[in-house]
Amino acid sequence: MKFSLAALGLVLLMSPLANGADDVVIADFESDSYGNWTVEGDAFGEAPARADKLDVRGYRGRRLVNSFGRGDPATGTLTSPPFTISRTHLAFLIGGGRHDGETGIELLVDGKSVRTATGADSGDLRWVSWDVREFHDRQARVRIFDRATGGWGHINVDQIVLSDQARSGPGAWRVEDYRRSPDYYREPFRPAFHFTPELNWMNDPNGLVFYRGEYHLFYQHNPHGNSWGHMSWGHAVSPDMLHWKHLPIALHDEYGVMAFSGSAVVDWKNSSGFGTAREHPLVTIFTGHSPGRQTQDLAFSNDRGRTWTRYLGNPVLDIGESEFRDPKVFWQEPTKRWIMPVSLAVQKRLRFYGSPDLKQWTLLSEFGPAGVKEKLNWECPDLFELPIAEEAGGTRWVLKADMGSGAVAGGSGGEYFIGTFDGQTFTPDALESQWVDFGRDFYAPVSWSDVPASDGRRLWIGWMNNWETCLNPTYPWRSAMSVPREVTLRRIQGRLRLCQNPVAELKMLRGELTKVRDMQLKNSATPAAVKGQQFEIVAEFEVGSAREFGVHVLTGAGQMTIVGYDTRASELFVDRGKSGIVDFHKSFAGRHAGPLTVENRRVRLHIVVDRSSVEVFGNQGETAITDLVFPDAGSDGVEFYAREGDARLISCDIWPLASVWTK
Repeated sequence: MKFSLAALGLVLLMSPLANGADDVVIADFESDSYGNWTVEGDAFGEAPARADKLDVRGYRGRRLVNSFGRGDPATGTLTSPPFTISRTHLAFLIGGGRHDGETGIELLVDGKSVRTATGADSGDLRWVSWDVREFHDRQARVRIFDRATGGWGHINVDQIVLSDQARSGPGAWRVEDYRRSPDYYREPFRPAFHFTPELNWMNDPNGLVFYRGEYHLFYQHNPHGNSWGHMSWGHAVSPDMLHWKHLPIALHDEYGVMAFSGSAVVDWKNSSGFGTAREHPLVTIFTGHSPGRQTQDLAFSNDRGRTWTRYLGNPVLDIGESEFRDPKVFWQEPTKRWIMPVSLAVQKRLRFYGSPDLKQWTLLSEFGPAGVKEKLNWECPDLFELPIAEEAGGTRWVLKADMGSGAVAGGSGGEYFIGTFDGQTFTPDALESQWVDFGRDFYAPVSWSDVPASDGRRLWIGWMNNWETCLNPTYPWRSAMSVPREVTLRRIQGRLRLCQNPVAELKMLRGELTKVRDMQLKNSATPAAVKGQQFEIVAEFEVGSAREFGVHVLTGAGQMTIVGYDTRASELFVDRGKSGIVDFHKSFAGRHAGPLTVENRRVRLHIVVDRSSVEVFGNQGETAITDLVFPDAGSDGVEFYAREGDARLISCDIWPLASVWTK
C-alpha cells in the first residue's frame, strides 16, 4: 500500500516520513497537485498524471509524473524541495524516453548534479537505485527533466524513496513469475546445458573467477529488454561450469554509467586493502561507459561475490578516451604486480598497465595494430601463458582480441597471437594472427582466473552469438554462452596452434551410449539409430575418394545442419543453409570453414549439439567451428554421409546429454 500525501495537499514532505522500518518516502505523486515542487515549462502539467489515462505499466497507486500530456515537443523541469539524505540508497521507478541528458531524473547536491538516470524507450517503469552513502546527512533535491522534443521525448517517474537497501533489480518481479512458469527453460530453441539468462539480453562473459569451490560467471546483461542496452553485470555461480545458480545483478547500470566488460580476481594478499579478517576480497575491474567517455572502475566483495561495493575512488584509470575498454587483470608473480591489458578499440591497439594494488596503474607498453589489417577494431583482450604440449618445459603466451566485424566467417570474431611476455611487453612470434574460431558464433571468450594450480587447466567460455545477426528468434531471452572449453597449445605442422576442447565435466551429462563401428559410406547418407536435439558425438573417419564426408545433425522435414570435411580444400566446415529458420537475417545462412590437417588419413570430429547450437572440434581441437541453428522441434535425426566418392566411418560414439535446467 502506498503512503499518500493527498490529505496533506503535498507530495513531498520537507522532513520525510518513514515508510515502514527503513524506507523514507520522498514522493509518491498520489496527490492532485505537485505541492511544494517547482514546475517550469509545459511538459509536466499542473499535477501528477492519472495512470489509467496513459499507456504505462509498473507504476504504484493511481498517479505518476508524466511529461507526455502535451506531446513529445513539450519541455520542462520538476524540482523537489530540499530533503536530507538519511539512508544509503535513493530509489525510484522510471520509464519513458532514453535520452541521456535530455529526459531523466537527477540528484542535486550543493546545486550540482551528482547522479542521473534516463528511461529505456519503454512505457514500463523500472526500479533504479542510487548508492548515496557519500552524501549522508547532506541536503539534496531531485529534479525530473524533459528537454527532448523528438520521438520518445518524455519521461515517467514514480515512487521516490530513501532506503537502506537497493531496490530489487529491474524486472525482478518478472523473473520470479517466470521461475514459477511451466515454460521455465522449455521454450523453443532454449539450450538444455548451455548457460542462458533467464530473461532478456546477454552478451560478453565477464569477470570469470574461481573462489572457494565456485566458478563465477558474470556477463553483459540488459535487465530491461531482449536487445542490447542498459549494460549491467548479470551473475551466476557453478561448482562445475555446467549447473548454474542465478544470482542477483552484481553491477547495475546506474548514475548514468553503464557497466561494460571487465574481469575479476581474488586479491589473495589484500593488496587493495578491500579485504577483511575473514575474507579475501573479490575485486572486479570493469569499464564504466558514459556518453563520450570510457574509464576503468573497481568494485569489490567480501561475501563470496554476493554483494558488491563500488570503489569511491573510481575511476582508477581515465585517459580521456571514448573507446577505451574491457580490462583483463591477472597477477604476475615474477614481477610481483597486477597486469592489465585493455583495449583502445577503434585504434586496434592494446595497452598494458601494471599496478601494486589494483588502484594505481602505470602504463607499461602497447601492442598493435596487428593481425587483420582491414578492420581497426579490437576489444575483449585476454593474455595468458600456456605450456606447449609434448615439449617439456616449453611455454608461450597467448594474446587474444576480438573484432566486431570483419572476422573469418563474417561479422564478429576473434584472433590471437603467440609470443612472449616479460611482465612489461608482449612480443609476438609473428605479426600474422590466427583465428580463434571459424564459425560465426563464438565471441569475446575470456578465461577464468584463480583456477587452482592443482587443476592445471586454462578454461574459458565465449558468447555464442554474432553482432551482425544477434537479433535471433528466441524469447524471452537472447543469447547463450558456449560450452566451457579447455585451451592448450600444440605444435601442428611446425606451427603453434591454440587448441580448444569441451571441458571434461561435460561427460557427467552423458546418457546411454550408442556405438557405430566400421561403416562404409559412398554417395549416400545413412541414418543413425538415435533421435534427439541435445547430444555429443565423437567420430573418426578414414579418408577415401569422397570429396566430402561427415555427419548431418538435427535432420528432419528437409532440414539439416551439415558437419563435414572437404578433402579438396582440406577444410572442416559447418553448413547451416538448411538448418531451420535462416531468413531473419540475410547473412545468417551459410557455410563456415577452417583448415584441418588429415593425420594418417584420419579425421576426428567432436560435435556438441544443444537444440540451437552446434560446436565442432576437429582432431585435437586445433580447429573449432561454433554456429547457432534454429531447427524445428521435429528435426532430431543424425546421419553419416559421403559425397562424390567413398569414405569409412571407423567409429562413432553418441551420447544424449541431460538438461541442467529442467528435470
